[in-house]
Amino acid sequence: MLFSTLTLAQAPVKILVGFPPGGGVDAVARMLAERLEKITGRAHIVENRSGAGGSLPARALLTVPADGNTLLLAPDTTVIVYPYTVTTAGFNPSTDLMTIARVTSYDFALTVRGNNDIRNLDQLREAIKNNSKAASIANPAAGNLLHFYAIALTKALSLENITHVPYRGVAPAITDTIGGEVTALVTPVGPVLQQAVSGRLQILATSGSDRGAKTPNIPTLKELGYPQLVSSGWFGLFAPAKTPADVIQKINDSVKQALLDPAMHSKLAALDMEAAWNSAQDFRSLVDSEGKKWAAVVKASGFKADQ
Repeated sequence: MLFSTLTLAQAPVKILVGFPPGGGVDAVARMLAERLEKITGRAHIVENRSGAGGSLPARALLTVPADGNTLLLAPDTTVIVYPYTVTTAGFNPSTDLMTIARVTSYDFALTVRGNNDIRNLDQLREAIKNNSKAASIANPAAGNLLHFYAIALTKALSLENITHVPYRGVAPAITDTIGGEVTALVTPVGPVLQQAVSGRLQILATSGSDRGAKTPNIPTLKELGYPQLVSSGWFGLFAPAKTPADVIQKINDSVKQALLDPAMHSKLAALDMEAAWNSAQDFRSLVDSEGKKWAAVVKASGFKADQ
């Protein structure tokens, strides 16, 4: 009897995703897998393991061989926020995950409903101070990066007494902002652009270090005097600890090549994201610095997801 056995180099590469099919992380993972398969000649398959705040694949990396055949595509919250909101995360992002490359980035937007007299940050601050008991700011989910970014933002604006309202998703948060149920909203820029164009919402400022390509007429919070609020969301690719440096470099090179493809840019733009490759070392620095930054914000807030 003849047997055919896949060698390690021929075996499919798994890209683990901690969220169900159909979401943004899954979509990026699948388009990345498609490009990497064409570049490397090896099959890349996406495996969804949803639950536990998207942390299940990160935990899984602790038990698989460190050979580059099992990877993790994770959003910022899973790596730089989740470990500090739970009693036991099950993994340490500093020691259990090796950074390969950042893949995408997107800025945040501070938004209010369109049919009111608030047209800039000073007017928002004044309106909230004049009606502090009723003032509220929405974010798409409790315990994610946008939740803590909203906390950092209101602290920087000296509006700590404002009520923070978490929603189950961006859509209901936008609906209530348009309806006047909440005073302001913090979301990624993309989901509010259409409503801003129609006049139902107004974006007061964005979070990037520079004005976005789709928001050239909207100031950044940095421009308005708040450089400490420069921040962007991202998705990144990780490998198990102790994966050899040459393997990490080879995957990083392939990711860079994938992100240079104009088709990838178009597909990411449809998700309101931008390609955002960087080296494994620079990505490590980003993860470590942002982990320290948001760990402090989480601690100060007293928030615990498992309480």
